[in-house]
Amino acid sequence: MRGTLGSLTTRGRGFLAGGATVGLGGVFLGLDILVRLGALALALPLLSVLVVAHGRSQVGTTRTVSPTRTSAGGEVEVSLEVTGGGRGSGGTLLLEDQLPDALGGGRRFAVEASGRRWRSAARYRLTARRRGIYALGPLAVRIGDPFGFLSVRKTFHTTTPLVVTPTVHRLGRLWAGGVGSAAGEHRVRLGSTGRADDTSVREYRVGDDLRRIHWRTTARTGELMVRREEEGRHADVTIYLDTRRDVHRRGADGTFEWAVSAAASVAAHFAGNGLDVRLVTDVTDSHDSAPDSLGLILDELAAVGPSIRRTSGHVPADVLTSRGIVVALVSGSDPESLDQVDLCSTTAGRRLAVVLDSDHWLHGEHGGSGGALDLATSARARGWGAVAVGGGDTISEAWQALALQSTKDAVG
Repeated sequence: MRGTLGSLTTRGRGFLAGGATVGLGGVFLGLDILVRLGALALALPLLSVLVVAHGRSQVGTTRTVSPTRTSAGGEVEVSLEVTGGGRGSGGTLLLEDQLPDALGGGRRFAVEASGRRWRSAARYRLTARRRGIYALGPLAVRIGDPFGFLSVRKTFHTTTPLVVTPTVHRLGRLWAGGVGSAAGEHRVRLGSTGRADDTSVREYRVGDDLRRIHWRTTARTGELMVRREEEGRHADVTIYLDTRRDVHRRGADGTFEWAVSAAASVAAHFAGNGLDVRLVTDVTDSHDSAPDSLGLILDELAAVGPSIRRTSGHVPADVLTSRGIVVALVSGSDPESLDQVDLCSTTAGRRLAVVLDSDHWLHGEHGGSGGALDLATSARARGWGAVAVGGGDTISEAWQALALQSTKDAVG
């Protein structure tokens, strides 16, 4: 009862104050009509308090998000459904769904509820501006009586996750006679009746990393199966992403977000052409992904943030040991960015590097300059296909430049 009294609106408090004033004035003046008017003004908000306090109204909510996973810039539809029942229910309901600023901030709606059993719904669309893993909610419902004397707030703390992956850019076809030519040379070789899935997986054992579950074979056999990474299975493409905070320019238009989106684009590019892809950063272990589970890498990139590592000795050597393709996304602000990557990837069939010009990124230049250009030149001297990238280059343009430069090196 006391809590409900605290939910009186300005109108409700005004009626109480006015009713008390008029009633007391009527007593002092001896005017019964004023006493009755004051009593009526006092009774209306108090009656609303009694009805709500003892009405045993039940309110429930559900939230549906479609899709629950999208890329940056994509649209998402959210449906809210509020149900209620019991005495004292009904009236006008104000809904407020709390959202992060990256999703446009909270949304508010007003819906009507009537009857002992009622159901109201509201829908809205939001645009996922930036990558990340977000929680939609909680939802607050404010219930008012028909006279506007009360506004009771109830918060439902259940939230709904939304995964926003980096923007994936189209990179065109695999390079003729280049990147795609050696694809599959290190794959598991089969007999005339064998299948790659059957020879590269085994039964799940307690303690196995759930990220290694091979869902396609699991669905076919009906038993949980995992990939045999410990038996020499290598990814066709290994992507190394340098996430060190000190070597990147942060912000929505900085080198860090550009590199994350580039990593997602390269992963989708090769996985879409049937190759197995692995993602490596300086703070995480490898995330190996078959072409049918690219989502694991994109989800990892949705959550990745700048690391606090400061040294160049940050590349896990056993992870970059590859006989396939290694793609390194590094910053030119550290002249040693590629040193350990170079040492750890000597067995790779092809090595590609995209060097970001962090020092002059905001100038919007094309092709990079300064330390980035020097590092790319040094990498090419060590057998890499490498390009320097400036703030004016798109990911697709940088990849095309890398393809052109690597093709020239191969011809030369």
